[in-house]
Amino acid sequence: MRYPAAMAALLTAAAAISAGCGEGVRQTVLGAEGEHLVLAMDELTTPGQAVLLRTQVRGGDFLQGRPGLAVRILRDGRLFKVAETGDDGLASVTFTPHKPGDCAFAVHLVPAGFRGKTPPPAGLLVACRKPDEPIAVVDLDKTVVASGFEAVLLGSPEPMARSRDILARLARTRTIVYMTHRPELLGPKSKAWLIDHDYPPGPLLLSDTEGFLGGSGSYKTSRLAAMRKTFPRVRLGIGDKLSDARAYLDNDMKAVLILDIPPAGVKDRAGKLRALADELSQFADDEEIQVVTGWDEVEKALFDGQAYPPSSMRRRLMEMAAGNN
Repeated sequence: MRYPAAMAALLTAAAAISAGCGEGVRQTVLGAEGEHLVLAMDELTTPGQAVLLRTQVRGGDFLQGRPGLAVRILRDGRLFKVAETGDDGLASVTFTPHKPGDCAFAVHLVPAGFRGKTPPPAGLLVACRKPDEPIAVVDLDKTVVASGFEAVLLGSPEPMARSRDILARLARTRTIVYMTHRPELLGPKSKAWLIDHDYPPGPLLLSDTEGFLGGSGSYKTSRLAAMRKTFPRVRLGIGDKLSDARAYLDNDMKAVLILDIPPAGVKDRAGKLRALADELSQFADDEEIQVVTGWDEVEKALFDGQAYPPSSMRRRLMEMAAGNN
């Protein structure tokens, strides 16, 4: 989805929450249970490198940060640390992993200091990897999630066909990092969706407010650049937007672009197809990008050596626009 439409959808949802629509809207849009929303931010790090385990507690119809609440952080069922939320509802503690692996934490609110039912624990993953670990970055909406942003906010979207199976195959040789322009407010809902649909485990990296307002392309380009300073073998990115592909290429990565082709019956389909073909011309025949229409072709591109250059897709789009296909 284009950024302005995504922003409009989020603002509409936020307006409904702020207007006092209450628990039903919070649960539908954000995946909250009860009055409070617990946000736990995943991290990717290296052995011996300290990271902040960040948790934010928001509550009420306006989802303001809730200060003065005790947060218990457990690892493997044992208490790791306790922290207190500040004025913005944020609590953070340091953690230093000493060997590669996934470190899973559960964040609990101590049932004191607020009214209502205590929310369930929030999961927080620290993926610790050696600097030379091969990593694949994967988008969510219209990449592994079949729907766009509005359906994510207000519905129960289905997975893209075969995306789970092919990512499971890719995860045998690479760490999967889910990087999305979705804001951190959608963290609980996004994590639950990935778990419910049995996707390979991996840290979920979402945009903060500044990153969301700056647009998807800018956010992903800068975040990937920072990631590659530590992990130079972040060499593959899969997404649906042209800005995804550009962010991957600008960071010396191979890009797989799952193109969202306008379906039959939409208004001015021919014009949209020609415009999309024109946009693809920015990639010329860059050998580092594959332009596909679904995960069957992703599999062939990644594992069978099949080539899907932008020029082939441009010809296909122009033929469709001319009514030849």
